[in-house]
Amino acid sequence: MSRMELQLRNLQKLEFALDLASNCRISMHSHDFLQRGLRLFRTAALTCLLGALPAAASITGVCPDGSMFIVNREADIPCPDAKQVDPHDMPPIRPAYLPRPHAWQIFQTQQDPNNPYNLVDRAREVREAAAPPPQENHRPALPPISAAPETTTPPRLDDAELRDLALIVGLSQDRLPAGFEPGPQRALRVDFAHSRAFEARLREHFTDPALGPVVVFSVRAEAASDFRANFTFVQGHVAYHPDPGDSQQLGILAGALGTLADGDHLLGYLVLPAKVDLSQPTDVYWNDRRISVALLR
Repeated sequence: MSRMELQLRNLQKLEFALDLASNCRISMHSHDFLQRGLRLFRTAALTCLLGALPAAASITGVCPDGSMFIVNREADIPCPDAKQVDPHDMPPIRPAYLPRPHAWQIFQTQQDPNNPYNLVDRAREVREAAAPPPQENHRPALPPISAAPETTTPPRLDDAELRDLALIVGLSQDRLPAGFEPGPQRALRVDFAHSRAFEARLREHFTDPALGPVVVFSVRAEAASDFRANFTFVQGHVAYHPDPGDSQQLGILAGALGTLADGDHLLGYLVLPAKVDLSQPTDVYWNDRRISVALLR
């Protein structure tokens, strides 16, 4: 602190000296103007005292956990073993130490799998997964109730029934002719007819009252020929090709499909869709041949 001297000269000299803050000295000489000198003395003393007080300043530093602080007093430093650093020498703040919303911190804590609150449920799940399943008193399974056996074979007719059915087909050709005449490549005569009695017999055999209309066909070989029941029925928008492997669509009552010797006779039936009306003309295709027939009047 610099030394200040104030000297006032007049008739008589009066010297006042004052040491302030061990570094400030004020001197004043006066004789008649004592009051004026006192006023100057008070002004100089106040100026010296204000200059001797330290200027207010903030304290900056870093705590051991990486957080930073700015306080006005050393007693306000929020952590022990803090390092006071000049503001210009403060290190950059890392993203991990940036402030975050309190709600976000609470959410992260609740989702933390290492949170003891979450470990309680996790430990219970682990114990339950490791525990053997409880033993239950299982009753022996009852055998399934089997449905009535489904009939998959054509009905068996005796010789008299087969003879009567073949006779019906033959006589129907006089009233409603429906058949393929023998040709140069196939010496086979194929006739179709409808029998109400056999239709009822077939529905009873398959226990299916909703079975479609039934057509009986007869095949007679005038020479050795190969016969395959490749029939297709078309009526309006309905086109139907019966499956020879399904007895509810096509069945053989007498004889067998394949090669027929001269004079062999085959008798079978066809089950058509329920939408087919036998009283209406129906196109029947057999290999590359076609006829249009109506089997009912």
